[in-house]
Amino acid sequence: MSVQIAGVIIIIALFGYIIFLHVQLTRKNIFIESTVKRLSGIEKSRSMDEMIAFLSELQILTQYRSFFSDKFLDDNKINFIVENEKDFKTFIHYTKEVADAKSILQNGFMFAESFYRTALPVSNDKLDLLIKHNSRKFFGEYLIIITISNDIVNFYSMELEKAGVKTYSFENVLTETPPAQNENSDMVYKLPFQFVKGYINHITGEIYKNPTFDPFYNSPAFMKNINLLKNN
Repeated sequence: MSVQIAGVIIIIALFGYIIFLHVQLTRKNIFIESTVKRLSGIEKSRSMDEMIAFLSELQILTQYRSFFSDKFLDDNKINFIVENEKDFKTFIHYTKEVADAKSILQNGFMFAESFYRTALPVSNDKLDLLIKHNSRKFFGEYLIIITISNDIVNFYSMELEKAGVKTYSFENVLTETPPAQNENSDMVYKLPFQFVKGYINHITGEIYKNPTFDPFYNSPAFMKNINLLKNN
């Protein structure tokens, strides 16, 4: 008799759990449908302000906080990333470990072959910045900001052109250490730490500034790199 009662209790519990899952699934479907409708309306109106407002609204939804909770939309974070945009080239990179973020601040930013594999160029276009952030933020909560003055970028881009070097870009010569091959036979370059403006924990909103940041940093090694590439 007790076995039958236990069986009935288990069946009732399973039935209740199925109902619970069904309710949760229905709520999520309603959320997705309403989101799609909202996005469709925004797409038709082509309003950047509406899109930004909608993303902000998503951030404060408690039920989905684990997916959308970060402090990136705060104005002081965005201003820190793209201030004086007209004078600088700015890039962002994401990393999971705070130790890696601190190492980049102290030692420089290492990249294999192409700088643009892991560094995204950004501007003061807030919507574009948000889209790029949302596409990469799951790579890590620490957002590295790399900023180089247009004067440095333009000068070394022009010097590469004058030297007839067409297979390399300015970021490949902005290094003070010789590039080396990694285990995948890719050439690894290190951008000097002076070009690292700092990093942001986009979950907590904390900003960490690099006290040695200098977007106009110009090392004699940069020109030597161009001469080496020219001779090779």
